[in-house]
Amino acid sequence: MTLQDCICFQLGRLSKEISRRYRDRIAEFSLTHSQFFMLMAVVEFEGSQPSRLAEKTFTDRSTTTGLVDRLERDGWVERRPGPEDRRTLRIFLSAKAKKHKNGLKAIFEKINGSFIERFTDEEWRQLRYLLGKLES
Repeated sequence: MTLQDCICFQLGRLSKEISRRYRDRIAEFSLTHSQFFMLMAVVEFEGSQPSRLAEKTFTDRSTTTGLVDRLERDGWVERRPGPEDRRTLRIFLSAKAKKHKNGLKAIFEKINGSFIERFTDEEWRQLRYLLGKLES
């Protein structure tokens, strides 16, 4: 068996290429790759508790807390008490994030789309299915 036959090597190489494309585009916002995807999760699930964001991004709670801390420090998100329990914090986009929201979503959609468009609808469905089998 060679490295070319190693699924970990193949997926890692592809992940680096995809990450590089995002990194090049988000550099102007001073966001890391991980911060960018956490911010995209907040866009999609605004008002969620950090535990839900961790679940949706497949990151552990401590990593999520660190990412949210840095996003808050840099003015991208705000923590607000939950309406049902003031001890529960929910994460919302800041004014800065709302200002750049469409541009950030466009970066996400363009880069993600540049990979997905290489597949037919059936191939994309099949790839998602096959990647899901690897998670099991």
